[in-house]
Amino acid sequence: MFQNPQFWVALSFVLFVIAVFKPVGKILAASLDNRSAKIQKELDEALRLREEAQELLASYQRKQKEAAEEAQKIIANAENESKRIIIEAEKHLEENLNKKIQLAMQKIASYEQSVLQEVRTNSIDVAISTVRSLIKEKLNKEIAENLVSRAVTEMNKKLH
Repeated sequence: MFQNPQFWVALSFVLFVIAVFKPVGKILAASLDNRSAKIQKELDEALRLREEAQELLASYQRKQKEAAEEAQKIIANAENESKRIIIEAEKHLEENLNKKIQLAMQKIASYEQSVLQEVRTNSIDVAISTVRSLIKEKLNKEIAENLVSRAVTEMNKKLH
């Protein structure tokens, strides 16, 4: 066996493989360890990014919910404000209508008084002119003197 050249070739091959395998194995192991660490780092980064994305999504969902609630509050406030404005406008309209009705009634009453006064004045003027014309037609000198003397005596009685 020690004299057989095939034995020595096989032995030198095995020794060569062992000698080369040790540094190459270390290099391969280090390379695989580096690759494993790199993959682990990428997995950790991907996991961190996923968690950040989930937090960001949750944050946006909260903001969306808050915005929707705020929009509902704004809508409710706007509805309440519009109802209040409508009620106030109706109240002001009614007050203004009542004031205008009262003003119209006062104007009507004033016109009524004015017309009544004018009718009275015209009636008095017509009565006076009628009395004048009747007196001119029917009153003679004797009746006029009799009326004047009677008026003077009545005045003396009232004054004394």
